[in-house]
Amino acid sequence: MSFADSSRLIHRRLASGFAVLSVGALMALMACSKSGGGAPASQVVAKVNDQEISIHQVQAMIEAQPKLVQQLGEQTSERVLDSLIEQELAAQAAKQVGLDQTPAVVQTLVLSQREVLARAYQDQLASKASMPNDRDVEQYYQSHPELFEKRRLYRLQEVAINAPAAELAQLKAQVQGAKSVEAVNALLQKSGVSQSARQSDQWAESVPMNLLKQLAGKQSGESVWVDRPDGSGAVVVSIVSTEAGPVGLTQTRPAIREAVWALRRKQAVQEGMRVLREQAKITRQAVGASKPASSGA
Repeated sequence: MSFADSSRLIHRRLASGFAVLSVGALMALMACSKSGGGAPASQVVAKVNDQEISIHQVQAMIEAQPKLVQQLGEQTSERVLDSLIEQELAAQAAKQVGLDQTPAVVQTLVLSQREVLARAYQDQLASKASMPNDRDVEQYYQSHPELFEKRRLYRLQEVAINAPAAELAQLKAQVQGAKSVEAVNALLQKSGVSQSARQSDQWAESVPMNLLKQLAGKQSGESVWVDRPDGSGAVVVSIVSTEAGPVGLTQTRPAIREAVWALRRKQAVQEGMRVLREQAKITRQAVGASKPASSGA
């Protein structure tokens, strides 16, 4: 794996749980369903019965799916316009037979509008995050040696165990004390629990961060026990071998800057949503409950 690929993995992991999405494309595409000829004639690229499709809607779809340009090249705009025409034809046909009045479609439209507006607001929150400076980048580099200065290629054995957590307490202690993969395998086989195993080679940046922090302090032969959140079992991750692969600050600076910026955008959205929750009066009830419970500021 090249470090360019590794950098993208770092970025994706830090940004997981939140995507800063541009809603311009979605809002423009929603305009396809509106009646009238609001766009100037110079911007209209197609007319489907009495509905217009503008150049802005074509551009919005291309921006929403940037890989289309790589796939279609010079044909991108025409192919996208064909797709929008097909979409408009189907939408008009749906209205003619009354599908736009059915409960399922009405509910979907309401949910779609809410999603677009919510993303627009979260996008606005995220836009307030500042781009990290050189000092921020250096601090991140220094605080994560497992990703950079002490970066390693891990050959891992992962054994998934299926059994109630209460039955695995003793086995967990034994596995965590084992000093070789062979000893771990012997313990697991002797336990008789249902299990399945696989091996993989993973660079540090492709390992989930919470697991990487545990692996970084261990040597070949040692293992990490990871309980499943639902209590149905665990995964035993053993280090078969490792290979050093450090990377320097100069090489990683662009990837770190993007990763830290993604994290800041995520945090800006989380903070903004926290404030909204505190300010709102929220009434909710569990599915099947008859009495609502209120909470809020």
